[in-house]
Amino acid sequence: MKWRLASGVLCDKKIPPRLKGKFYRVVVRPALLYGGVSDKIRNEVIREEVGVASVVDKLREARLRWFGHVKRRSC
Repeated sequence: MKWRLASGVLCDKKIPPRLKGKFYRVVVRPALLYGGVSDKIRNEVIREEVGVASVVDKLREARLRWFGHVKRRSC
């Protein structure tokens, strides 16, 4: 039932693409990754199908970004 509401938002041509992207990141992606699917499907398979990076990759990216800020900081 909830997926029908979400797909209605994502498929509506009146809604701007930027808002659709935000809706996807905030609502759809977490539901798919953390509880919207059966426990019998491995996380790697879901991430591959959806095209989402793993949490480990996102953490590494955030740490490298922070390291870049610290490295460029004037002493």
